[in-house]
Amino acid sequence: MDDMLRGDLSADHAFAWSAGRPLAWSDFQGSPPSKGSEGAKTSYTLYSGWKCRGDAFEFGVIAGFRPRQSWVKTIVLNDSTQRGTILRHEQTHFDLAEVHARRMRRAYRDLARPCARTDAELSALAERLAQEEKAEQRRYDTETNHGLLAEQQGAWSRDVARRLGGP
Repeated sequence: MDDMLRGDLSADHAFAWSAGRPLAWSDFQGSPPSKGSEGAKTSYTLYSGWKCRGDAFEFGVIAGFRPRQSWVKTIVLNDSTQRGTILRHEQTHFDLAEVHARRMRRAYRDLARPCARTDAELSALAERLAQEEKAEQRRYDTETNHGLLAEQQGAWSRDVARRLGGP
């Protein structure tokens, strides 16, 4: 299962979330749009898969950062204040993706008789959890105004860090 997910990451030129590997601006390799007010964009995916061997259920979920689809505008990199605050905002997006990857792993782990379920049922669970993750990411951007509201950004960053500290 891990090999399959690592293959998905590799095919997408992505790398897995790691507590010891924070994002750096050099990871943002995509071309920014010429229009729009966002200074940077983090692209990630929750890579997941499962299989049954008899009654043995194997599953995996990885939050992966996609450098080629992530971008930063030059104006951000040239402003010492924005350079730090916006990178922290983008890091929290990726951290929040990992929070939800762990949530998805728990949901799979806690399933009763998962191999008795259909692929459609397992896919529906993954889709529901992915939609909840997307909704929280949107709420994060809204409540922090894309990281521009320092107090709200700090509260979100602390909360996400606390949630990552758990099992």
